[in-house]
Order: sequence, then C-alpha cells, then structure tokens
Amino acid sequence: MKFTDMDMLQDYEKDTRMAALAYALIQTEIIDPTLRTIIGKASNEAAKAQQRVANLILSRGDRP
Repeated sequence: MKFTDMDMLQDYEKDTRMAALAYALIQTEIIDPTLRTIIGKASNEAAKAQQRVANLILSRGDRP
C-alpha cells in the first residue's frame, strides 16, 4: 500500500487533533497551577498546528 502526501497530511492532522484533546483532558486533572498553565499552552499549540494543517488540506481541495 502506498501513501500519498495527502494521506500523510491527514494523518498528521488527526494526530494533532488528538493531542489537543488529550492535553486539554490532562489539564483538568492537574492541581498545580504552574504545570496546568504549561499543559494549557501545549494544548493551544497542538490546536494551532491542527488548524494550520487542516487549512492546508482544505486549500488542496480535500477535507481533513
């Protein structure tokens, strides 16, 4: 089975989406405010990466 560049982009988009969700979920379990802030930033960065890749996929005429 051969994977195309689009397959790889869609897989990366899915992974970044899952990372954003996982970080947000983990954040709800953290009591320490400093660590909670760090994990919140990680969630935001994963969400930004997902948005950029989703926009790239959409601009290529496919869907995430």
